[in-house]
Amino acid sequence: MLLLKLIIVILLIFVVISLFTALYLLIKSPDNSEKVVKSLAIRVGLSLFVLMLIFVGSRFGFIEPHAFGQ
Repeated sequence: MLLLKLIIVILLIFVVISLFTALYLLIKSPDNSEKVVKSLAIRVGLSLFVLMLIFVGSRFGFIEPHAFGQ
C-alpha cells in the first residue's frame, strides 16, 4: 500500500517538473514549440497514468478513501 502511494507521489512530482520544463522552454525560445508540446504531452500522459493508478488502487483496496469529518 505504501509503495503505491510513494509511486503516485513520485509521478506527481514528475508531472510538476514536466510542467515547469515546458514553461522554461517556452520562455527561453518561444519559436521552438515542438519541445514545449512534447513536454506538455509527457505531463498529460503522466497525469492520466496517475489517475489510472489511483482508480485501480482504490478499486482493489490498495488505497482507501477517507471521508472528511469522520
